[in-house]
Amino acid sequence: MRTGEVFALTWNDIDLENKIIKVNKTVYSKIKDDKGRWYLGTTKTEGSCREIFICDTLYKILYNYKEKQELLKKKYGRKYKKYELESIKNKHGKINEYKIVENKHNNSKSVDMVFTKNNGLYVRTDIIKYPFKIIRNELGMKNCRFYDLRSSFATRTLRNKRCSRYFRTY
Repeated sequence: MRTGEVFALTWNDIDLENKIIKVNKTVYSKIKDDKGRWYLGTTKTEGSCREIFICDTLYKILYNYKEKQELLKKKYGRKYKKYELESIKNKHGKINEYKIVENKHNNSKSVDMVFTKNNGLYVRTDIIKYPFKIIRNELGMKNCRFYDLRSSFATRTLRNKRCSRYFRTY
């Protein structure tokens, strides 16, 4: 997944029962105003809307993380930050993106963002930059961005599929 697709995930996008992640939006930054700077929009291309299988390891991590988040919501109570999506219309009146804004009225329009701090604060894409830099340096990887892992994963997956197809055929 692209970084923006990962951080756009809501719990509605993750089907733990069927082990599927639905990728259908991306998050990006714009000029900050009094409501914030983070927006949700369409994926990079139409073909970017897809479903991704959740492996057993990721399933356990997401399941435990969701349970932890539910406990933190109870712990923080009214102080737990919640968000809603504010529709943004273009000059023709069509909704083309949504702004992630704090839900201060605690109404039913609340959206459960997956990646939050303990108090519910939305963490944004910037949160991975420093930890990834440390991991990259420890592994001796130079000039590698978080996004580069996406193409590496795709290449390895395709290689594995070709190899397993080869062994099944012969």
